[in-house]
Amino acid sequence: MKAPVLVVGPGAVGLTVARGLRLAGLDAAILGRSAAAESELRRLGFTAVLADGSAQRVDGLLAARALKTPAWAAFFCVKSADAARAAAAARPRLAANAPIVALQNGIGHEAVYRRAFGPRRVVVGVCYFAADRAAPRELRLNGGDDILLARSPGNDDALAAAAGILTTAGFRVRIKDSEADMLWMKAAFNAAVNPLAAACAVESGRLAEDPALRALALRALEEAAAAARAAGRIFDAQDLAEKLLAGARNAPRQRNSMLQDLAAGRRTERQAILGPLLAAAKRGRVPAPTLDLLSRVIARLERRNSP
Repeated sequence: MKAPVLVVGPGAVGLTVARGLRLAGLDAAILGRSAAAESELRRLGFTAVLADGSAQRVDGLLAARALKTPAWAAFFCVKSADAARAAAAARPRLAANAPIVALQNGIGHEAVYRRAFGPRRVVVGVCYFAADRAAPRELRLNGGDDILLARSPGNDDALAAAAGILTTAGFRVRIKDSEADMLWMKAAFNAAVNPLAAACAVESGRLAEDPALRALALRALEEAAAAARAAGRIFDAQDLAEKLLAGARNAPRQRNSMLQDLAAGRRTERQAILGPLLAAAKRGRVPAPTLDLLSRVIARLERRNSP
């Protein structure tokens, strides 16, 4: 058997990556929370429903726990809080120099992977596409195909390998020279979209359509941009606001990841996304009342979901 690519975490992002790998003819091994979950995906595959309503069957996935050949690359698509657990579970299933690609929301997980695998192998990225794991074996792709990958000291070989795999898998890959700027900008984007839509239990399109929700989303984005500036991270907030509204209009039926988590009774990435922004705002004495309120609302909804 030729060496597969390991996809850690069969959620919306992980299955989107796995679909691209399989359509490109690459072997994709899924590492899930349990052998049973991996086995089910191996036996039954899943259906990808595209934005135009057409459906594709994705078959031929491998179960990571049954691999006989180490994977030659790994894509981590788990929650930020699960990074350490995922790294430990994946390590025995990877070739010695396999590039490690972290495609996660939030800020802080990048250090976990560097401690686990060394800085030369790690590539940190963010995704700008809309995907929803609507059912255990159904993936809805609601638009977009952009993945940003960051250059960091010593990771040139891993970066080239990661970009090559993702490009082959059909993604539009862009390379960023500042990992921190990339992560803070994505955190600001997520902070303006995810908690508001999750708290209101609405799809992304409502953030562009409803005047009150649109105003709140843009206010949250302004606060997030100010917090990022307080942390020394500067980006074009107006450009990001335009992208935010365009993304909501282009993927109106998308349930963001925080809404998906609440609907499934899972913990969200509230702390990984909003925590660094609120901490930076506090250090810089920058007001962030909207972000603070949204964080407290999501925390309360998470407690309601707790057993």
